[in-house]
Amino acid sequence: MLQRVELSGEDSGRYYYAHVPPGESLPLVLALHGGGSTPLDMARFCHLAELSTRHRFAVVFPSGSGPSPEYLTWNAGICCGHASRREVDDVGFAARLLDLLLDRYDVNPARVYATGMSNGGMFCYRLAAALPQRIAAIAPVAGCLAFEPEPLPRVVPALHIHGTADHFVPYFGGGGARSLRQLEFPSVHDSLTQWAAACGLPTIDPQYQQIPYDRTLANDQPLDAHRAVYATQDGVDQVVEVRITGGGHTWPGEAPPWCFLGASPLGLSASELIWQFLAQFFCTNRSSE
Repeated sequence: MLQRVELSGEDSGRYYYAHVPPGESLPLVLALHGGGSTPLDMARFCHLAELSTRHRFAVVFPSGSGPSPEYLTWNAGICCGHASRREVDDVGFAARLLDLLLDRYDVNPARVYATGMSNGGMFCYRLAAALPQRIAAIAPVAGCLAFEPEPLPRVVPALHIHGTADHFVPYFGGGGARSLRQLEFPSVHDSLTQWAAACGLPTIDPQYQQIPYDRTLANDQPLDAHRAVYATQDGVDQVVEVRITGGGHTWPGEAPPWCFLGASPLGLSASELIWQFLAQFFCTNRSSE
């Protein structure tokens, strides 16, 4: 069951939903909603709360900001909307939220992760670049780099999931659809090579290996999924792409709420892939912020 918590003080007007199963020193996943969406929207379609019960991690769905309670965004750099235009200090908000969550719940500060959809995925990168000693690893979905990262003091592993037919944040870069039309996004390839470089990792030529998954579900789309590694360290894949050929601006494993977002492979769970990746990593040698 999700618990809604209203924030106060400097963050009055913001809130989060949390699902914290029983346990001690739990990993914590911040799940960031897309632009023009809400924390509850994110919780409903990614089903990370249900997954957290099975795998024993805490998940928190924080709110972005905006003039409408149903249309919230994150300041991820060049995107998106109200938060970007007004240069909202979402990194500061996230840092304060982490302090509160670590104080309120029995979670492990060395195992804090971030995932997100679209604008929320973009903010994963921004958050990890600003707080690399607090974010162990990230997993953006359908959200590219929206800023130029500076060199990081440690490697922050990243799993990036993206559809090749995404018309909102194009897989191959360029202008997006609808309200994102005026923006020029980097490609997935450029996003991942830049991230690897910021982490101080040499990139390798990505070799795409097909991911088998159950295609027998009713109404599923016949979409191919491939995994490619951009950078490794000590034999562990650190910067990884999952490419959904023909996939839209969607969260794999879930039907999109609107058909104009494009196709999604229902038999391939992005949430499961994300947790399998994130769970490998710890923040070692954490320093004070």
